[in-house]
Amino acid sequence: AEEVSWIQWFCSLQGNDFFTEVAEDFVQDDFNLTGLGNQVPYYDYALDIILDIETPQDELLTDEQQELVESAAEVLYGLIHARYIGTQRGMQQMLEKYKGSQFGRCPRVLCEGQAVLPLGQSDIPHKLTVKVFCPRCQDVYYPKSSRKAATDGAYFGTSFPHLVLQAYPELVPPPCTEVYQARIFGFRVHKSSKTDELASRRTPPHG
Repeated sequence: AEEVSWIQWFCSLQGNDFFTEVAEDFVQDDFNLTGLGNQVPYYDYALDIILDIETPQDELLTDEQQELVESAAEVLYGLIHARYIGTQRGMQQMLEKYKGSQFGRCPRVLCEGQAVLPLGQSDIPHKLTVKVFCPRCQDVYYPKSSRKAATDGAYFGTSFPHLVLQAYPELVPPPCTEVYQARIFGFRVHKSSKTDELASRRTPPHG
C-alpha cells in the first residue's frame, strides 16, 4: 500500500474537511514561508514533520516536547495553507470543494442553498475560529459542524472568499433581493408598529 504523507493524513482527519492538500514543492520553497519562523515555536522540527523528514535530533526530544512539536506542525501547516489557497493552484483546489458544496450551504432560507466559502476574521492564529461567507447575501455565519467550527480562522485568512470571487467573477451569484416579510394571519406587520407602541409607552401623559 502507498504510504500516506503527513499532509494527506492531516487533511483526512475528521473536522479538517475545509483544508486542501498543500503541494510539497510549495512548502519546500523558503520564500513562501517568509516570516512564519517567528510565529511558530519549534519551527524547524514542525517543518520536518510536515515534509515527512526524519532527523536524528527527533530522538533527543522528550515526550512533552514531541507533543509541542506536533501541535506546532498543525499551526504551521494552517498558516502555510492560508498562503497556499491565495495562489492560483491552491485556489483551484478549493474551488473544486466549493463547487461540490463541501464547505456547506448558507443557512439563510432566502439564499436557497447557496454554497459558502471559508473565511477567517483574523489573520493571527489563536484569535478567532473559522466562519463561512455566503457570496449571495454577503454575510458571515458559523459552520454547521461543530468540529469544523473549532478550526482556527487564520488558516484560511480574511481575504480568501473575496480573492476567489474577484478572480472568478462568473462564480458570483445574483444578489438576493428578497427580504423576509413578517406576517400575522397573512397581514404584513408594519415596521413601525412596535416602535410606535414603545414610543407611546414612554411618552408621559399631558396635564
